[in-house]
Amino acid sequence: MDHPTAVVEKAQRLEQLLQGVEQGEPLEQVCAELEVQVEADRLATLQAKYEAGGCTWEGLIDGRYGHPQKANSALREWLYERKRQDEELTAPELAKEIEARFGKKLSPGHINYLLRKVELTRSPGRPSSQPVAEADLEGSEAPSGSLDNAGVFFLEASKQEMGVTQTVECCLETACWEYQETHPGKSLRIVVSEPETLWHKLDHLLYLPILNMTRPRDLYYDQGDGLGVLYGFTYKYLTLEHFLGQMTRLGIGHPLADKLAYCYSQGWYPGEAELFIFSDWHVKPHWTKQDAHCGHVAMWKRVMPGTKQLIINGPEGHLLGGWNYPVDTHLNHVLVDLEADLATKLERPIAYNIFDSEGSGLPIAQRYAEADRDYISVLPRWGDQSLPAFQVQGRWQPVEGDPDHEAVDARWADTQKAAEDPRRLTLMRRVGRTDPTRVYAGRIPAHLPAAEVPSTHRQRWQSQEGRIREMVNGVNLNANFGYTYDEVPSRTRKRRWEEAQAKVEVTQRKLAEHKESIANLWTQLKQLKQTYAQQQTTQQASIETYRIELAERQQTGKPTRRCEQRLTKQERQLVNLTTRFQKRRQSLIERPCRHRKQRSQLSRQLAQREATRDAIDTETLCRERHLEKDQIMLDLQVLLTNLHDWARQHYFAPEWQRLELDTATKLIYRKSGQVTWHEDRIEVVLDAYRYPQHQQAMEATCRRFNEANLHWRDGRLLHIHVARGP
Repeated sequence: MDHPTAVVEKAQRLEQLLQGVEQGEPLEQVCAELEVQVEADRLATLQAKYEAGGCTWEGLIDGRYGHPQKANSALREWLYERKRQDEELTAPELAKEIEARFGKKLSPGHINYLLRKVELTRSPGRPSSQPVAEADLEGSEAPSGSLDNAGVFFLEASKQEMGVTQTVECCLETACWEYQETHPGKSLRIVVSEPETLWHKLDHLLYLPILNMTRPRDLYYDQGDGLGVLYGFTYKYLTLEHFLGQMTRLGIGHPLADKLAYCYSQGWYPGEAELFIFSDWHVKPHWTKQDAHCGHVAMWKRVMPGTKQLIINGPEGHLLGGWNYPVDTHLNHVLVDLEADLATKLERPIAYNIFDSEGSGLPIAQRYAEADRDYISVLPRWGDQSLPAFQVQGRWQPVEGDPDHEAVDARWADTQKAAEDPRRLTLMRRVGRTDPTRVYAGRIPAHLPAAEVPSTHRQRWQSQEGRIREMVNGVNLNANFGYTYDEVPSRTRKRRWEEAQAKVEVTQRKLAEHKESIANLWTQLKQLKQTYAQQQTTQQASIETYRIELAERQQTGKPTRRCEQRLTKQERQLVNLTTRFQKRRQSLIERPCRHRKQRSQLSRQLAQREATRDAIDTETLCRERHLEKDQIMLDLQVLLTNLHDWARQHYFAPEWQRLELDTATKLIYRKSGQVTWHEDRIEVVLDAYRYPQHQQAMEATCRRFNEANLHWRDGRLLHIHVARGP
């Protein structure tokens, strides 16, 4: 019997799961790798079916095929058209017609489920008993009861105005086509089977922070209205988990981030003029007991597993995108290449980059110099940064916007250091003080005078650091998604081994030097003895000659004074020679003793360092987590932050235009209200606010919003009002 491809794939994955569990692999790990959801108590049933079917995957075929196969595409299209023709038809009546026409039995609950996904159901509850004029009912659905999260329509309008909808749909369509070209035997049932529900699922992932959730599984415990205000229903968590899993298989994370970056840049900064950008890492920790790559997490002041997220902001702090990297990545490794790549994707030049002291080192300056690109950084506050360490070039000038400080260009006073450093230095100090308090460094653009450099770099606190903290509080930026991994050699342990090996080599080099010194000293002692013996023999021979000459002169009665003087001089020279020899010999004997003592200490140190090095396990593999699912969720987190940014700048009342995302979520986006869906417009009436200042601000916000004549993605006009308070 021929079975649908999706059914065959599911049965084969279940077979692989049973085989993996039988070999001792953890159930959770196998489920994650195969993208199936099987509870532990169901394993016995599956194993019995597998053995009854001859231990082949055919025995695991789901005879019901699941709902999408039972209600195939032709049946669903007929159902949708029939419901549009007669909106009064109920689910039991439609079930009877389907059984008569297609010979298939569908439950009324499943029919309602299918109709809800395309917004063809009526509002829940019994119809009102009060008579309503036909003109009021024509072309509109009854307004929903007061539902939570009615304020998300502000974000929905932002989505349309920024052009995000078309960008995401185009990117996803391209990714699906490329995946099916390279994987012709695999299907993407959830992503492509019902394109009309694509945004239903995407919005459930996008608005998780609005629903006070972190990941899809949180929907399992949620008892609130969810996104019923938008779609009339809320997805179950497993559907979203499968949808996110298939998005991960598409590998859409980085392509989507790149396309959205262009969309954001054109939304915030239309045209092709050059931009300056802010770059910084946000490191989110990953709490695990398994071996994994590690890096320094400043927030926790420890070295631990995690993920580095490179956040890029434009002028005024508008987000351009975020990209995930392994936790041990350094700015030197990625920044210059990513900046050049970003300029290509944004189709506009990057004027210069601004980042913190992590990128202030000489290696990154040399890379920027080779690429002929500009950046501004700041030196960390350590080392000699007193005024004598620099050679001031020019006059001190008041810092722009800060009359209490002054700045000046400078270079290193050390000539060699200045020749090797391609960076431009700008010193800043308090007026009336001598030494600088900050030293700005980098390939600082030539058109920026020294007085403007501090104020330019200070923008990063508001335009980037503040935005990252807003994302941490508003969109759960520290959350991890997806735990599939590869077993790879540990770069962390390799670096530790290399550091330990470097210490071993230092000790070995010192030991070799001491050994060589001892050998040299023994050679010098041997040569000293030989030289002394030769000189002693010569000196004694001279003394003996002078003694014989003295004796002869005494016998012959000749003068002996000069002969005695020469003899005395030779004897004194022999004594001096012996004294110098003994002193030098004693030194050559004592110095090897000191070297042996130091060599003994170094030998013990070498043994300890070798033991430390050998204790580092470089053979065992560690886990390197796949970051694709994290990248997809980071794309959505950046998107949600940008939608809020757009809404508060273009729609909110002036007193609300500085609201951060977490505050706006509590005050606006989670606000309950009623929604009426007309054929040509959508009417949203938010519930009244408790405090008068909030009520007045929302009324002003609604006026600004409605004056903009904004539309939902299906073209219907959006009107938002706030109910009057009691």
